[in-house]
Formats: sequence, structure tokens, C-alpha cells
Amino acid sequence: MSTASADIFAARRYAIAPEILLSPEGPRSNAVMSVVDGAIEAVADRADFERAFPDTAVTPLPGRAVVPGFIDSHLHLGQGFGKAITSGEPSQIWQRIWIPLEKMLDPELCYVCAKWMFLEALRGGFTTIANFAIVNSEKIDAIHRAALETGVRLVSSTGSVDRAAYDNVTGLTPKFGSIDAALKRAETHIAQCNGQARIYPSLCVSGVQGASPELIAATAEFGLANRALFQIHANEHHPEVHASIVEYGKRPIHYIADSGGLGPNTLVHHAAVVTDSEVEMLAQSRAGISYNPVACQWKLDAVAPAMEFAERGMRMGLGTDSTRSDAFRMIDAAESCQRIAYGMRVMDFSCGAGWTWVDAATRGGADVCGLGEVTGQLAAGYRADFLLLDMATPEVLPSWDFEWELVRFYNRDQIDVVVIDGAPAMASGRALDWDQEAFLEENLAKAIATVEAADIVRRHGSSADYRRRGRSE
Repeated sequence: MSTASADIFAARRYAIAPEILLSPEGPRSNAVMSVVDGAIEAVADRADFERAFPDTAVTPLPGRAVVPGFIDSHLHLGQGFGKAITSGEPSQIWQRIWIPLEKMLDPELCYVCAKWMFLEALRGGFTTIANFAIVNSEKIDAIHRAALETGVRLVSSTGSVDRAAYDNVTGLTPKFGSIDAALKRAETHIAQCNGQARIYPSLCVSGVQGASPELIAATAEFGLANRALFQIHANEHHPEVHASIVEYGKRPIHYIADSGGLGPNTLVHHAAVVTDSEVEMLAQSRAGISYNPVACQWKLDAVAPAMEFAERGMRMGLGTDSTRSDAFRMIDAAESCQRIAYGMRVMDFSCGAGWTWVDAATRGGADVCGLGEVTGQLAAGYRADFLLLDMATPEVLPSWDFEWELVRFYNRDQIDVVVIDGAPAMASGRALDWDQEAFLEENLAKAIATVEAADIVRRHGSSADYRRRGRSE
């Protein structure tokens, strides 16, 4: 399908009949989806649709599948320039790499970095991003500008800290705030988000190492009262759990729960190093969880018990944690991590049966991000955020089980068109309304200079260094 074929999605009203449409109940053939003013009007069998809408022309899309746009429920928009610097590194990269890098970003670089990451996310099949950041209003404006220019749906965040993080964080001088200051910043942020197309407010604290019980409670309560998601990292790695027990006498999720921070408005990131009692707290509170499988692979901290979350009906989305913005490789990693960490030892050959990970990356992601009534599924009343996929490739032919194929065989090069709010944002990996090549060419030198000027401490070194050592030895 050529880029010009994206024109079929440019009309105010259109109806399409793909070979497969992934509905909330599973894959459907012979279905029609109609879109009006950016919202899904109807999804119905072809014959039923034609009876209900006899005057609506239907565009057949043979050899194509339509699936909901994927949702990245955990991303840090200030980390896009780092990429492979983290490869091979000991897991506490936030201390030595991400904090020094993010300190270098002024509002203009925030805009460039965010737009860079949105471009990568769109190419990877993500239509919605949940950002996690504690930044000022000028930087938020820059991030919003990038979101509006690229068309992504954004859960935007800011927050505060009132305690120091771990003592061994290189070069970190936290700017502590009072509860009153935190709530004023939250109020300003919500006002910045309101009225912006496809932008939704959220509030966050970094984790138990950076927030008192009073700050956690106040931020969570303010978010709930103002329909803003509350985000927090918890139980990601062993140093965090150890420090929490030493400092507070409680594990992180216990600390957050006792502080009043767990509830259906809360999104807990990672929840990897968890006890049975902590899982129970999450389940009882109805808090959302972002399972970040590629981060589990790369950081070697732990693999979250996501199969248990799913089997217990807990609210779960998937996130990249700024590792790579490729939705298909994310859902592949989600299933593979569970298979290796948990499935192998009990001979669980299913490990979610494929659909679990597709659902977590779409409907589940929307739910935990506070957008469960907005996006994440192809059904009447939802915003028309979807991908048009090429099914006519040897990797997925013949087709036997579409959802398993999505998890294990589809690639981002099979994304023909990315549609957000019913309009095409990208076709064949290229942005439609702006010049991505010119943007990259103009800003590549800035990205390199920013990383080179940051006080990054890299412990592992480059892969080439180890290749040379191996040859010399």
C-alpha cells in the first residue's frame, strides 16, 4: 500500500472493511468499521452494516488487518538521545546516565527530544504515550508542542519531590518542594493540559525514595479530585526495596499503600520485585500496573509476575520505559519474559495464549492510563486510533492464529498507516504532515552534543571495546 492510500482516512466520514478487524472480543472477518469526526461510529458484520447504513460507501481492504493503536504506558520523554549508551550497563542507569542527560535539557531540547521520541513511537505502532517526568511548565509547553505537531495522544505529567533520592546518585541535587508548592504546580499543569487536543494531565512522584507519605497522599488525592492520573515507580529493583526497608521499615508498595497512594487512580510502574502481600495490596486497591518487559530483559532487575496479574484480573498495561519504541517487539518480550521466568518451571505452554499481551498493550494500557473510555479498542464511541497492517507477507502467511501472530511474527515494517483520531498520522513509516528527514538532519548534531556534554558515567563501555579485548586475549 502506497503512502497516497492513506487518503482514504482523510475524509470526515469513511467506512472500511479489512480482512481482519481486532475487536474487544477477538479477531473478526467480514466486519466493517465506520468513522465519523475522529470517532468510531460502528463496528458490525458487513451485511448488518449495509442494512443499518445503506447510503455509506464501504472501502474494502483485502490483505489488510486493522488493530487498535498500541499504548506505551510508561515512557520518559527526556531520554531519547541515550539509546545504546545503556547497553551492557549495570541496572541503575537512571543514576549515572538518565539524570545527567535530563539535566542538560532546556525547553528547546525538551521539544526536540520529545518530538524525536514521538516519531520513533509512531513508527513502532504506538498511538498513545504516557510520559513520566517531573518538569517545569516551560518544558511541559515544549513537550505539548511536540505532541500536537506529531499527532500522538499524550498523558502528560509533572510532579514534585520532598526527600533526597539514594545517597549515591552522582551529581544529583534535588530541588525539594513543600506540599503547597507541589499542589500549585499540579494545578498549573492541569490547566496547561485542559483544552489541548489529545493531551491529558497526570501527576507523579518519583518513588518512595523521593516522596514523604504526606506528598504521596496529597498528590494522589489532588489527582483523583481533578481527574488526573497519579503515577509512581515502585518495586522495580533490589536497591530500591532494600533502601525502603532500611529507611522506612517497609517495602515500597507497603509504604505507598500506608501513605494513601494506592487506588484506581494510581498507575504503579514496574512492580517487579513484589511479595504475595504486595500483589494483594495492588489487587485490592485496583491500582493499575505498567509491566515493562524490555526493561526487565535489559536491566536484569527482575521480571514482574505479569501472568499472575492477568490471571487475577488486575489492571495491567505494557510500557517501554524508554528502551525501544517498537510495540511488536514489546508484546513479544512481554510473553517471552513470562515464559522464561515463570512458564518454563511449571510447564505452562500457553503463557497468556497470545491475546493477553495484545490486550494489555491496547485496552489494558488505555485503562491504566485513565483513558479506558477514550481509546484502546475498536468499538463504537471510542476514538479512532488504529493501525492498518499488511497481512500479505510471508512472515504471517498462511494465517492460523492472528493474535499469536501479532505477538510473535508481525513487525513494524508491516504498518501501512497509523491513524489517530480518525486521521492518518503516518504511512509506510513516514510522517505525513511534517518533514521528518529535515527534522532529524537539523537536530542530530544537537542530540550528539547534548549527550557528549552530559556528566554521564558509563561503566561497561562500548561493544567494540570488548571485541578488541577478546582479540588481544
